[in-house]
Amino acid sequence: MLGFYRKFLSIRKLPVPVIACINGPAIGAGLCFAMAADVRFTHHAASLGFTFVGLGLHPGMGCTHTIPSVCGTQVASRMLLSGEVVRGE
Repeated sequence: MLGFYRKFLSIRKLPVPVIACINGPAIGAGLCFAMAADVRFTHHAASLGFTFVGLGLHPGMGCTHTIPSVCGTQVASRMLLSGEVVRGE
C-alpha cells in the first residue's frame, strides 16, 4: 500500500501546476485524486463526496490533509464526517 500512496501523492511534487477538471461524479478516490491537484475546476452539475465513511472506513489518500486547505475546515469536516455528496456549484 505504501507504494500506491507514494505514486498517488507524487503529483504534489511535480514542478508544474497540476489542474483537475471535474465534469461529473468525483466520489471517494476520484475526489481524493482531485484534492491532490494544485487547482480544481468543477462543472456546476458535478457531484463530490467522500463516501468512505458510509462504509466505516477512513478516507485516506491524504484527503484529510488536503481538503481543509481547499474548502475550509467547516465544509471539510461536514464532508469527511457525514459522507455527504455535494454539487460542484
